[in-house]
Amino acid sequence: MKPVDAATIRRVRAQLVADPDLAGRSLARRLSQQADSWFESLAADLPAGWALVATGGYARGVLAPGSDIDVMLLHPPKVSDAQVREVAEGLWYPMWDAGLKLSPAVHSPKSLQQLASDDLDTATSILLLRTLAGDASFAASINAAALEQWRKRPYVWLQRLLDSGQQRWARLGAVASLLEPDLKDGRGGLRDHDMLRWALRVDRPEVTAAMESPIEDLAAPAETLLAVRCELHRATGRAVNVLLLQDQDRVAEAMGYADADALMLNLSGAAHAIEWATERFWDRVERLVRSGGRTRAATPVPLAPGVVLLNEEAHIAPDADVDEQAYVFRFAAAAAHAGRPMSGRSLRMLASRGTPPGEEWTETTRRAFVSLLGSGASLAPTIEALERYGLFSRFVPEWRAVRSLPQRNAFHTYTVDHHLLATIANANEFLRDVARPDLLLVGALMHDLGKGYPGDHTDAGVALVDDVVGRMGFGPDDRRVITAMVEHHLLLPETATRRDLSDPRTAANVAAAVGDRETLHLLAALTEADSRATGPGAWSDWKKALLSELVDLTDAVLRGAAVPASATTRSPDLDRLAGQVTNGDVHIEVVPQTDVDLLRIASRDRAGLFSLITGALALHGLDVIGAAATTAADGIAVDEFRIARTPGVQPNWVKVEHDLRGALAGEVDIEARLEQRLRSQNRRRRAIAAAPARLEVLISNEASDSTTVVEVRAPDAPAVLYRLSHALTSAGLDVRSAVVATLGHEVVDVFYVLDPEDGGQLSPERFDPLKTELRAALS
Repeated sequence: MKPVDAATIRRVRAQLVADPDLAGRSLARRLSQQADSWFESLAADLPAGWALVATGGYARGVLAPGSDIDVMLLHPPKVSDAQVREVAEGLWYPMWDAGLKLSPAVHSPKSLQQLASDDLDTATSILLLRTLAGDASFAASINAAALEQWRKRPYVWLQRLLDSGQQRWARLGAVASLLEPDLKDGRGGLRDHDMLRWALRVDRPEVTAAMESPIEDLAAPAETLLAVRCELHRATGRAVNVLLLQDQDRVAEAMGYADADALMLNLSGAAHAIEWATERFWDRVERLVRSGGRTRAATPVPLAPGVVLLNEEAHIAPDADVDEQAYVFRFAAAAAHAGRPMSGRSLRMLASRGTPPGEEWTETTRRAFVSLLGSGASLAPTIEALERYGLFSRFVPEWRAVRSLPQRNAFHTYTVDHHLLATIANANEFLRDVARPDLLLVGALMHDLGKGYPGDHTDAGVALVDDVVGRMGFGPDDRRVITAMVEHHLLLPETATRRDLSDPRTAANVAAAVGDRETLHLLAALTEADSRATGPGAWSDWKKALLSELVDLTDAVLRGAAVPASATTRSPDLDRLAGQVTNGDVHIEVVPQTDVDLLRIASRDRAGLFSLITGALALHGLDVIGAAATTAADGIAVDEFRIARTPGVQPNWVKVEHDLRGALAGEVDIEARLEQRLRSQNRRRRAIAAAPARLEVLISNEASDSTTVVEVRAPDAPAVLYRLSHALTSAGLDVRSAVVATLGHEVVDVFYVLDPEDGGQLSPERFDPLKTELRAALS
């Protein structure tokens, strides 16, 4: 019979992948079975004593559409290289020609044993072999030798498995808490399920006993992850493992979920189950590795009243009153502060006993709860462990609304619950900087809790405070402070990055909103903790400096002291720059700072100067995050731009300066050059993984005493700043300063403008026409 050809393989595989009746494991099994049949055909004439075997995931009989097909050709010793090459090429090339991701290997027993004795990937890949063609007894002997080698040095291999896992977890994060998780290699992903199976193959009773529950309990969670991965490959047509926001709707629809949030909630639950088992198992195995596998009777060590440490896990002490309301938090706080996990047996007992949900807390319970929140880095795993048994939401039932809840934007990195826990952990760094550390910790918990409820999350969060914080036993004055923290948790970062700090009205408005210095400094600590827990783009040295400056200015207002000079006002050497402009020339300089470049341009003032400069900067794709314009008495304008640095990209400042001079001299057609650049970019531009941003224009005379503030929120796109500043110039307005912020898929550009006719604010009658012109500029 003629072996199967590449065209047939390609056609049949495409039909399988497109079959709507196949999904998840059924699709993965069918793809594996079809690959089996192709290899059986291709290996029909395999020489006697040879074997073709499946390894890795393929050995388990499952293949996602984009999975590597791991196969190994085993041949006897003393076979010529020419024969090996001839046989291997006859097996591999038809599959490669069909476009399949074949990952082949060729070995004799000796070469395989030598490689597997030291290479972790090889050693794990041959712990399970499945014969596809040839001598099954030969393959079985190879498999038996691999298992023997694995079991001879169990703790060496376990340590290496753990090391590889820890490196992967640190790099990729947890599937359950990331908005864009790696389904295969993230913590709690399919690779962790594989790792547990490999570890158990050492066949040691103490290792098997390290499992919190039988590995069979993880079959359903692993099935969920496999199904999502299969559908992701099918939806994207690529062998990708990271489930991006932009792909989640398609995958959810194909799998029959109500929406992407429903998909991600189910996925998170499955990943939590694998992560929990993984965390428990490897924590215990690490202790076994340290002891060389020796176990001995341990003596309980008191950790806190009613809590003992036994085998490096927190356990309920024999004399503990587990029905006392405060006990759950006291037990958890003791474990968290010791940096040790709570035993599963103790958690199961607490879940079956204790205080019914919804009761008002005693003062002892509140103190134990605050102590738990103050445990720093151990907080998140401890609360995750409590919630594994529904213990945290027993006391804070509102937590269920944010549990594993996705956030539909590209600015956040984590689910709402993980973001809140990370914010609280970060807030621990500021406990000595505020008058009421307990309010900081509880405010950090409450600040985004409203995201689990309909409507604006801040309004929903404020509405929750009296119920949640009142149940905890905080008095009216404390509840007012926490309400202010929730209501204004975005005030400082938005003001610092979207308002001109040199305008006295800015600090005055913040002072009026927060009311007192204690609340101000609680909000300052919360802002940094919150921003650092949001994602890499939410915090930087530049933003930290802006926040510090705003807090100092506002604190001075609240104290009734003289307001300190703002760092964003006219720099002392701007007069020097203005003095270097002669005969209509242009002076340009770039000053590198910590995480931005400061671009300063001095030239003769004219209408449209600001928009010309922003257009030239847009030509080079520079990310402007702030700008200020000042004009000296002699008519020399000094424009100062803060340019964000892109990792790995160094602007060509010589070319930038050339185009700036050309634009200001009228020698560069900014409009035409930008149009050409934008056409090129649009062809390459990737869709942004987020909910669509709305175009919104706000105009106010209340945010400043001397200028009109124009705030534009719009979808991120090239040259937005130029288009808006050009529209403002066309409307006959003078741009005095600008603050620019990029929030993932959205930009917020804020302009401080004057009417050049009288040098004052715009009349309200001009607001609506100006809004129309700005919207048109971005349409």
